Amino acid sequence: MGIRGAVNFRIVSDRSILQYNRRYLQHDYVTDVIAFEGLGEVFGDIVISSDTAARQAREQGHSFEKELTILMLHGTLHLLGYRDKTKTERARMWRKTYALLKQPAGRS
Repeated sequence: MGIRGAVNFRIVSDRSILQYNRRYLQHDYVTDVIAFEGLGEVFGDIVISSDTAARQAREQGHSFEKELTILMLHGTLHLLGYRDKTKTERARMWRKTYALLKQPAGRS
């Protein structure tokens, strides 16, 4: 694919991700993950709410670590151009997220 550069991950509180949403996206609500395209040597920045991740992990019945992995994959897909504004886009993106989650380590 030819994509290069660092991806920065920031794990923050609901309060902090709300501030990101307000400042950069003009959204007045908490989200689980936000992805920002990077500049230069940085491919992108992914911000994840640990509070929301913990709630979602409990709701889904899996570990906090698995939820963080899911959100990291989801944010990375956003950086690769996947969108989730429509029902169809969301379904496609979640299928891809879970397909990647099932991949053995070291394979793509």
